[in-house]
Amino acid sequence: MCGIVGFWNKELPADESRLFAMRESLQHRGPDAGAQWTNGKIGLGHRRLSILDLSEGANQPFESPCGNYMMVFNGEIFNYKTFYAELEQKGYSFKTTSDTEVLLFLLMEYGEAVLERLNGFFAIAFFNKREQELLLVRDRFGVKPLFYSNTDQGFYFGSEVKALWAGDVPKEILESNLDELFLYRFTSGENTVFKNIYRILPGYYLKLKDSARDVKSTRWFHLGESIANQPKIKDAYGWFEEAFNESIRYRMISDVPVGTLLSGGLDSSSTLYSQYSQGFQELSSWNVSFSDKIHDESHLARQLSEEVGASFNSFEFANEDLVNFTAQAIDHHDEPIMHFSDGHLLGISQKAREKVKVLLSGEGADEILGGYVRYKVHDNELRYNLLNMIRYIPEKWLKNDRLRKMKRYLGMGNREAEIMMNSNELYVADLKRLGVLSSNLLPEFRVGILEEAKKVYPKNRLRQLLYLEQHTHLYTLNDRNDRTTMGSSIECRDPFLDPNLVIGVGSLDDRYFHIKGKGKDLLMNSIGKKLPPYITSHRKVGMSVPWDTLILENPYLRDILENLPNSPLFAYKPYCYLDVKGIVSDFKKNPKLHYPTIRQIFFTAMWYQIKFEQKEIAV
Repeated sequence: MCGIVGFWNKELPADESRLFAMRESLQHRGPDAGAQWTNGKIGLGHRRLSILDLSEGANQPFESPCGNYMMVFNGEIFNYKTFYAELEQKGYSFKTTSDTEVLLFLLMEYGEAVLERLNGFFAIAFFNKREQELLLVRDRFGVKPLFYSNTDQGFYFGSEVKALWAGDVPKEILESNLDELFLYRFTSGENTVFKNIYRILPGYYLKLKDSARDVKSTRWFHLGESIANQPKIKDAYGWFEEAFNESIRYRMISDVPVGTLLSGGLDSSSTLYSQYSQGFQELSSWNVSFSDKIHDESHLARQLSEEVGASFNSFEFANEDLVNFTAQAIDHHDEPIMHFSDGHLLGISQKAREKVKVLLSGEGADEILGGYVRYKVHDNELRYNLLNMIRYIPEKWLKNDRLRKMKRYLGMGNREAEIMMNSNELYVADLKRLGVLSSNLLPEFRVGILEEAKKVYPKNRLRQLLYLEQHTHLYTLNDRNDRTTMGSSIECRDPFLDPNLVIGVGSLDDRYFHIKGKGKDLLMNSIGKKLPPYITSHRKVGMSVPWDTLILENPYLRDILENLPNSPLFAYKPYCYLDVKGIVSDFKKNPKLHYPTIRQIFFTAMWYQIKFEQKEIAV
């Protein structure tokens, strides 16, 4: 697990000092070692977090014995040991026990054709000196990030946007992408909020030639096609349990201690229980507790940890600490945050880093198996038609916040728009109320993925929604996990995102996907049956922060609130259409009612202050 950077100049020779600045901007991603390599116009840099083979011999950039190939790589290839015999038969010999050396040899032997055989998460830069060809690859589900910028001077890439800025790529906002940010809370596809800075899409690779004058993008992994090619699974529950246990076995491979992020919910509890049931030793769990008993599950996490013999570590963060962690998370993320729980994950990762270098997470289970309450709208056609009656009920009669939100959501009267906006906090009615005339309500990438989903699942709206979420909302969760854990020099692994598991689940019959009870039928009726009832019968609890209160009471946040109308952010469209003074005034009068409106605006302004005004982030 590491941070990678590099560039390929179009005319000038590689600048060592620029490469050094880029790689050192990612020191948090790899505090154990740093090195770089240049050859003519090209440069590759690396910061290492040592997980497999802790020796210096496994450091990167990693050069082939013949001297023709050079690679930097961020991530893990969990099935790397399965390739030893095959590569040895072809004449390769190994000097390390790292997955890096295996990956290098595989790319040398098979090129990009080997990618579909890899089980893991990764961002790779692989250079062929003889052919003067650079291959940049990103994993199937976007667990590991990779950004790039193609300028007149050269092609720059890095694990985080800040590495590009350190390479003198201009730091500018792309106003045309702010419409999507405002409505959906994040930009989809290759887009970022920055001018001429893009992300390589998950499951894609770029092939560069002629000093990066020739750049071609190729989709090497297509989830829909992989689902269509999946052999029929006869015993769904038995298969799922074995596939998940295998995923856990892979993700326990490490030469350093491994812990588990344990909320006390079904997903993370299944992750810990699988480790226990397979006989893994020296288990540890890491939990965030809350004094608010409505949102606290630490007692469940503690009880399960004690029963499976895991060392239990729980921390409650004071409001001041949480605000500071959130500001740090914004700085790590570079783009605006959208989940607002980033501070918790950064805080618990910093605590865990004192004892472990790897954490397992339950992330992805809801998107893969169908677990969010918001999915219920599209789970059942009869329920959907009944819920649509809410469109005709005057809002003054709706006293519940969730019902008012449902009225705005279903008020769009467009089923496909509803699917695309299922994870939104704002809808078309909110834009009209706020006076925002957005020109990018249906971004091209989202529309394209929904059309793809309709071909994979032509008769099931819920499955279409899950497929869309796996290509949009899930990517943002992976971004959050990467920046907050790597911001603490921790590697985070996601067992629910094992490719064999995701593809297999996607091929199963519709009857395994419903939102009755807690949803996630496959998990509940396999591993869930072995979990204690206090886990499986407990209501679903999300990570919650009382931001409405904190914004008003915390001095640092209150200062941002009071100066919100003066933020330069509101010179950009669509933010310039907002009555910011009125929004702030309404929020002060009734924080609970107006919090959903101000939350996104507030944190985007906070992001702008930290990233563009370089205000002190300590509180």
